[in-house]
Amino acid sequence: MSTPPVVRPGEALCRLEDLSDPPSKAFMLQFDDGEEIEIFVVRDGETAFAYVNQCPHQLLPLNWKDDVFLTLDKTRILCVMHGATFRINTGEVLSGPMPGDCALMKVPVTVSNGEIRLAPRNRD
Repeated sequence: MSTPPVVRPGEALCRLEDLSDPPSKAFMLQFDDGEEIEIFVVRDGETAFAYVNQCPHQLLPLNWKDDVFLTLDKTRILCVMHGATFRINTGEVLSGPMPGDCALMKVPVTVSNGEIRLAPRNRD
C-alpha cells in the first residue's frame, strides 16, 4: 500500500466531493511531537466521520487496499482481517469476534461548505 498524505490537527483533509468512489480515504495524522497515527475519513451523505485505522480486536489496520474501508455495499466499515463490521456514523461494532462494547477510535472532524477538516486540537 502507498503512504497516505500527511495532515496535522486543524488542517483540511479533503472535500466531500473527493470522497465519491470509494467514499473513504486514508491520511497520516502527525502531531507536534512527530508521532504519526494513520486515520481514515468516510463520507456518509453530506457529512463525514473519521477514525483511527486500527481494529479494536487485534490492533491491526482495517484495510488491505488503499482507501478501501467499507463493505461492498458501502454501508458499514469493514475490518478485512476477520470480517468485523462497524457503524459508519459511530464506529460501534455491528458484527465480528469482539465484545459489543468495542468500537473504533473516533477522530473529531467538521464539515463546512463541503470541506472536511480535522479538529484544531492536539492529542491529550
